[in-house]
Amino acid sequence: MRNRRLLSALALTAVVSVGATGCFATVGGDTGAGGTVVFSNTGGALASIFADTAYKQLAEQGVQVAEESPNNEAKLTAMVESGTPTWDVFYASPYRTVAKCDVLFEKLDMSRIDTEGLDPALTSECGVPVLKSSFLLVYNADVYGDRPPQSWADFYDTTNFPGTRGIMNYAKDAGIETALLASGVPGDQLYPLDYERAFATLDTIRPSARFYETGAQQTQALESGEVDMMLAWPGRAYEATKNGANLKVVWNQPLYYTDSLGIVKGAPNMDKAYDLINALLDVPTQEEIMRRQPYGAANANAKPSDDALLNSFIATSNVTGTEVHRDNEWWAANLDEATQRWTDWVNR
Repeated sequence: MRNRRLLSALALTAVVSVGATGCFATVGGDTGAGGTVVFSNTGGALASIFADTAYKQLAEQGVQVAEESPNNEAKLTAMVESGTPTWDVFYASPYRTVAKCDVLFEKLDMSRIDTEGLDPALTSECGVPVLKSSFLLVYNADVYGDRPPQSWADFYDTTNFPGTRGIMNYAKDAGIETALLASGVPGDQLYPLDYERAFATLDTIRPSARFYETGAQQTQALESGEVDMMLAWPGRAYEATKNGANLKVVWNQPLYYTDSLGIVKGAPNMDKAYDLINALLDVPTQEEIMRRQPYGAANANAKPSDDALLNSFIATSNVTGTEVHRDNEWWAANLDEATQRWTDWVNR
């Protein structure tokens, strides 16, 4: 992949670079007296929501948001290790803000963040949640008709529920956890993950499994009927449904996760980094996330959408006490080993 020269955030006034790793652009008008803050995020639909809400809110205060996507941790590491980071806020998995706290991410001064409405259990020394989501069991209703799957055990049962299975090709995307749930491990006893038990269960669907690298591939597979069931991201399943796929969700043991915000270690615009985090956690941005994407708000003060299709993919509005919570401390300590074991299993 081609490397791109990083440009000083303070010099940004428009889209200044497009390369193999994404785009670096300013949002919100002229820099003005308030200066600039640089946000490395996922791009796509969420970035559009942020531009329409938080970025505009800051622009009214004279602060311009520049963003780069995708949020590449290898690039972040190189920046921080060189001592010259140009990013200020990074959109991260919560277990990465735990694992790299005070290494890639600053310890947060919580007195500078409006944490009203945030669940303290989802906040760490170096990260705060920005949205809530879950890994879902999604199935093609045209295939399974009046005898649909009802649990992760059914997802891993190709005898009684034949058909292709879709899984994202990353250990972190819940293949290991859902295999353990299917094998009978209680949701509150998942961790530490039992690799041998999990991969024994995963072996049962190996001939029927299709592995995907990107969310776009996941959506296409659901739309085309390439897979009959998917261990899915709700946003991608929702998109496929909007495009005509007849998908349903099994609301039995969805695996909750969050996305987080961290301040880059040595961020050049520290004050404005806190301003951006507060704008992203503010009610208007949180409500707009729920109006336009099938995610739950991190801020409990935000009112959910009344869109029935959106809400049909949001775990927080559908579960009946069976939800499972991811252990970010375990993933912070074990991501590398889990990834290697997953890779070995997929490639064997």
